[in-house]
Amino acid sequence: MDTRHSFLAQDQAGNRYRVLQLRETADDTPADAAYQLEDGSRVRRVDNDTFQIVANGAYVSLVRE
Repeated sequence: MDTRHSFLAQDQAGNRYRVLQLRETADDTPADAAYQLEDGSRVRRVDNDTFQIVANGAYVSLVRE
């Protein structure tokens, strides 16, 4: 079962990015989910609120509104 969720994340400079969660099934743990930016750049989950853009090493934090 594929699901596709998205959320906003922000870097220290204030730039916002939409992060897409590409897959997570009922059997997967959150660490098994795959993430990417809207432009296709891979994103790695660091913890519950922090992600790293693989291409440039930048860290972004989940935006809660």
